[in-house]
Amino acid sequence: MNSPRLAPAATVMTHRAGDVLYATGQPLSPHPQTLLDHLDAWACDAPDRVFLAERDGDAWRTVGYAAARERVHAIARRLLQDGASVGTTLLLIDGNSIAHALLSLAAMAVGVIVIPVSPVHLHSAQGLARIASIAQRVRPALAYMADAVVSRPSLGEADACRWLSPEMLSGTETTQDAVGGLHALFLERRARIGGDTWAKFLLTSGSTGLPKIVIHTQHMLCAQQQQMAQLWQFLNDSPPVLCDWLPWNHTSGGNNSFNMTLRNGGTLFIDEGRPTLRDIGQSVRNLREVSPTWYTNVPLGYAALLPYLEADAFFAEAFFRRLDLLVYGGAPLPADLWRRMNALCRRSTGHAARWASGWGLTETTSTSAITHFETAGTGEIGVPLPGMSFRLSPRRGLYAVAVKGPNVTPGYLGDEERTREAFDDEGFFRTGDLVSFVDPANPDAGLRYEGRSSDEFKLASGIWVVPGRIKADLPSHTGPLVQDVVVAGPGRLQLVVFLWLNTELARRDFEGSADESGQGTDSGALLCFLEEAVAAYNAVHTGSSESIARACVLLEPPSAAFGELTDKGTINQRRFLSRRADVVEAQYMHAAGQAGVVGFAVGESRTPHPVAAC
Repeated sequence: MNSPRLAPAATVMTHRAGDVLYATGQPLSPHPQTLLDHLDAWACDAPDRVFLAERDGDAWRTVGYAAARERVHAIARRLLQDGASVGTTLLLIDGNSIAHALLSLAAMAVGVIVIPVSPVHLHSAQGLARIASIAQRVRPALAYMADAVVSRPSLGEADACRWLSPEMLSGTETTQDAVGGLHALFLERRARIGGDTWAKFLLTSGSTGLPKIVIHTQHMLCAQQQQMAQLWQFLNDSPPVLCDWLPWNHTSGGNNSFNMTLRNGGTLFIDEGRPTLRDIGQSVRNLREVSPTWYTNVPLGYAALLPYLEADAFFAEAFFRRLDLLVYGGAPLPADLWRRMNALCRRSTGHAARWASGWGLTETTSTSAITHFETAGTGEIGVPLPGMSFRLSPRRGLYAVAVKGPNVTPGYLGDEERTREAFDDEGFFRTGDLVSFVDPANPDAGLRYEGRSSDEFKLASGIWVVPGRIKADLPSHTGPLVQDVVVAGPGRLQLVVFLWLNTELARRDFEGSADESGQGTDSGALLCFLEEAVAAYNAVHTGSSESIARACVLLEPPSAAFGELTDKGTINQRRFLSRRADVVEAQYMHAAGQAGVVGFAVGESRTPHPVAAC
């Protein structure tokens, strides 16, 4: 395994009027202002290097940097031929693909703003309504949909937009005279694209109401990659190779994985797999062939890969052979998963895995802080990126964090009120997140994520509860079986938690004789395991603000249709507790009758589930 070159940890702290200003000592270096600058540079410096690859049966369909630039220019000319103008919006309904990438870059090259939308929304009434809602707010002049099998969705009042055909992406133009005239227009438009040009819109998760439309400028996208490369210095040493499934309509995949590849002249193998038992086999197949140098996933994804890595030494060797870093995000990595992945890496390479994590939001171009040093455990998010400043405001033993830097959005489209509320009078963006110092005596050790401030509440005793701490610590006892946790207790004397299980892992690890529904999960063994895990958690969390009086295993998973589940797959805690108030009340009645006992119950089921009733 390689020894990646990382910047030394060096932070600067300033105390001011009760707050702490916290930054990395390294300033941000000069960098290109547009993604198109990176494409132009690599098309000249490494014309034949593969930029993007996607599956085509047993082979990979690829496009090199020079060919990608040629096709981007040709598609851009076709957009101009179709009347595309600066500042109009392209609604791009497609999964990760070469066509998606080239169309997106072509639009940006002539000042058309891209808003990527997952094609998953095409297959449900709620999804189609979401697409129509997005179109109503952004009023796209252009739209593209790759799925030819599904009918075009209704865009309501935006139905007059022009739909682009997949054939247009071939880049063929009508006549040579047209090419000449359009190319001159293209060069004129391209010259007007700068750092302040709006590049794309991304939607927030919608965890606190209607999703906000976040403006991303070209400078934001480029600054973030320069910031990361200054701390993860190995990115400048050799082109990274990624095999990545993270969707481009979300910030981590679209702003981090894709832009990291482009900024550093790397190669991105588009993984059509997903971290589910049904689709993980596709990821395993791809990773056997690719051997990435940089790999990122959510904890659930690592949990899905782990059995394959443990069962197949050849796969483990291919996976770990040339990795610089394993990166995780979205949730803390369970300690058992960390330990088992490290053991696999040692067997394959002689070294423990080199882990990294970070923290950020859609409004900060995905990333605001990263670890670029050895970490002591999961949940650490590192230090601010170069050029950023964090304002940490004390809040009941933690810090509310606000950020300022070149990768922070200028605001929300068409929403001056929420834009104004998001920034303080010094221009710091209020993230709504809580952090703590890993080692208060050593700021270079970085920060730990503690959850959302909007999730905090008081018990009847007046003691404050920080649900983020429980959500981070409980999975270290349950492992990846518990996918998420909702904490109830405002105005109560005790805490009750609701556990959202990874049902596929429950089937795999607790498979027994089939129950009455024929779903074959040994619910007794499953609940016994969970009871022991919560008891172990309570043994080290004895205070009323952390100790769990009762846990309820969810039969009905959180619903996106009813707003319980956000677009990026996280739980909207307030919406969840409000919708299921009757179930919450029932669990408190059980808890009152069994004081001091950790009980497990199942909520009223509206859909089949592999966990049987107790």
